[in-house]
Amino acid sequence: MSRSLIQQHTSAIIKGFIAETKAIGDLHHKSEKGRLRELFVSKKILSKFLTSQFSIGTGVIINQKREQSQELDIIIYDNRILPPFVEEQNIGVYPAECVLGVIQVRSWISKDTIKKYAEAARRLHEEIYNPACSLYKDFVNMKPFYGLLGFYDEGIFNNMSERDILEWMMNNAQPMIGVCLVDRFSWLHVTRSGSLKMADEYNEETKAFVAVLLDNIRTRSQERYLSLAGHKDWLGIYTRDQGGIVEALERREKIS
Repeated sequence: MSRSLIQQHTSAIIKGFIAETKAIGDLHHKSEKGRLRELFVSKKILSKFLTSQFSIGTGVIINQKREQSQELDIIIYDNRILPPFVEEQNIGVYPAECVLGVIQVRSWISKDTIKKYAEAARRLHEEIYNPACSLYKDFVNMKPFYGLLGFYDEGIFNNMSERDILEWMMNNAQPMIGVCLVDRFSWLHVTRSGSLKMADEYNEETKAFVAVLLDNIRTRSQERYLSLAGHKDWLGIYTRDQGGIVEALERREKIS
């Protein structure tokens, strides 16, 4: 099958990204390795395929009830909705309504790592995006897509068939939208049964992870932007000294 110029160019970008990240694999400082990989993901890959209304940062998500998430590696947000309230060198505090996607980046991935981040995604959705934490009913539909990307796995899936890997991921990786193990496979949960893309010479596993995540983020952003056709006091709720908002949310939570 002939490949288009765009397909070839995308493969070249992915291969360059993989080569650079693996070239720093012998660094001894784990925090430095992790940060470099985050930068490669955001600057070398994601930013090339995101349109101008989207930006990328690192930090925490905050909701109307003033609750904060754990620190997140990569946050993709829509500038048209709300800006980050605090942002210094791309580390900031992001209002829940503007966040569309989260990617956690790890050098090594084990089965326990996947389970850990599946639980982290669940907590983020259930706690920070709890409908009781917003004055608006459509907040229930604003949970961001959550993905995990890793570079090494110590062969934890070596003795499993593709069918067994898919089944294991469906049982253990939800509610994440995807898990990508570079140069091995990517699991994606955008259909009821999920899908598994194994690595090939064109790194389709990584391309699938990036493309599916960003396509869904674009669709979700448009849906959210259109919701502004009805007036929302999102900026006022976060920035004004209105203590009654928190009390109102707490009363609503007690009643429910």
